[in-house]
Amino acid sequence: MPDTVDNRVLPIFPLRRVVFPESVLRLQIFEQRYLDMIAKQLSNNEGFGVCLIKKGNETGIPATPYTVGTYVEIVDFDQKDDGILLITCLGKQRFKINSSSVMPDNLISANVSLIGNMEPKPIKDEQGELIQLLNDLAQHPQVEILDSPERWQHMDFIVERLTEFLPVSEQQKQAILEESDLNTRIATLYQILAWLK
Repeated sequence: MPDTVDNRVLPIFPLRRVVFPESVLRLQIFEQRYLDMIAKQLSNNEGFGVCLIKKGNETGIPATPYTVGTYVEIVDFDQKDDGILLITCLGKQRFKINSSSVMPDNLISANVSLIGNMEPKPIKDEQGELIQLLNDLAQHPQVEILDSPERWQHMDFIVERLTEFLPVSEQQKQAILEESDLNTRIATLYQILAWLK
């Protein structure tokens, strides 16, 4: 099981989707609090935390997030003429929120413990169908997967990508994000696939 590696304070961006390590995340930022937050994180060469919303909405009053999320780094950005900021982020590492508070600008600031990433585990021959399934999903225009051919041979990567793009609830995806045992994740994924059939 991955160890918790260190603590830090992160701004939290609550979303209606689950983000995993190595997920590609594209966001349109238009609320001033988040424009300011992104500008600050870019100037400090730092990322931010993304958590699934447990209660509330993406805009307006700060939402209540789940306590396990993913630290993301900003890899590209583009400011449009209308002021909307388009950013591309890459999921890097899971974390657990220890405590959080809402700041005067309505941003959530959290003390988090980073959770070590899973050890890469080669895919077994009998699991090859999972690669084929992911290949099929990757043909969909809305599916964006990190261009990293060597990672397609690792079970941790395949499980997270399939979970990310299969048509199941975000709460089911969150349960897999929170699970730190790869074998349990694999078993859960096979249960989901059986249910989808």
